[in-house]
Amino acid sequence: MRQRRGAVLCSKCRQLIGVSERSCPHCGAVAPGLFGFAPALHRFYSQQLMLAEALTAVLVLLYTFSVLLDPRQLLEASLFSFGAPTSRSLYLLGMTGGLAWQEGLYWTVLSAVFLHGSLLHLLFNVSWLRNLVPQLTELIGPARTWALFVLSGVGGFVLSNLVSGAPTMGASGGIFGLFGALWVWGRRRGGTLGRAVSADALGWAVAGTVISLFMGGVNHWGHLGGLLTGAVVVRFFPLSRAQHETRAIQGLGVLLMVGTLLSLVLTPVVLRSHPALMVPG
Repeated sequence: MRQRRGAVLCSKCRQLIGVSERSCPHCGAVAPGLFGFAPALHRFYSQQLMLAEALTAVLVLLYTFSVLLDPRQLLEASLFSFGAPTSRSLYLLGMTGGLAWQEGLYWTVLSAVFLHGSLLHLLFNVSWLRNLVPQLTELIGPARTWALFVLSGVGGFVLSNLVSGAPTMGASGGIFGLFGALWVWGRRRGGTLGRAVSADALGWAVAGTVISLFMGGVNHWGHLGGLLTGAVVVRFFPLSRAQHETRAIQGLGVLLMVGTLLSLVLTPVVLRSHPALMVPG
């Protein structure tokens, strides 16, 4: 196997080591340079990843594709259902709960985070993300923020699917996870900044809940699960972005990206290979 050249800081002890070292000679950490891929991973997170913009692009792309896949409900008269993809489209792309969990497609808790049930649903969630993600990224870093968002969405769907089992999708569980994370971060941080962040997060969570009460079909269990997940996960993160994002958290972020992509690809393959599982629009 070709050896990669160069040096990198060990993610555990922060000593300079060869990028292809099997273990750190200073602290013994296993594969501290991620087999030579650590520098590329660091550049990806620190220079090339604009998380809010990337999330917006992915959400809009998947929403557009879900509508084009079956546009029969595109011109629904109701404001809340205008531009709605059909259930068939959403199941094919990885909506979770309902049929998906009944048939063992548990991985859809990943893909469902990035799907939306109407144009208004999408616009609300994108607006929240573009406000919250840059703030949290500035506080704790992009890899931690990405992992927090996805894990909160997954946590919300797990609770929702266990309690109600209803078909569901959307980024709002992840968004409520960001609310919970910001509130806990502010409480841990303290001081003027911490109090301001936690107060804003609490206000946003209350506002999001109140708004959702006036909208039909909202997954409140998903919101609660996301909120709790975000509040718990952020306790394992440091209070400052200045504290280096370890290879472990960066690797977790990549695994979540790969897992989501696999969920989006695998679900339609499974459903199309079992026509009995297909649902009408």
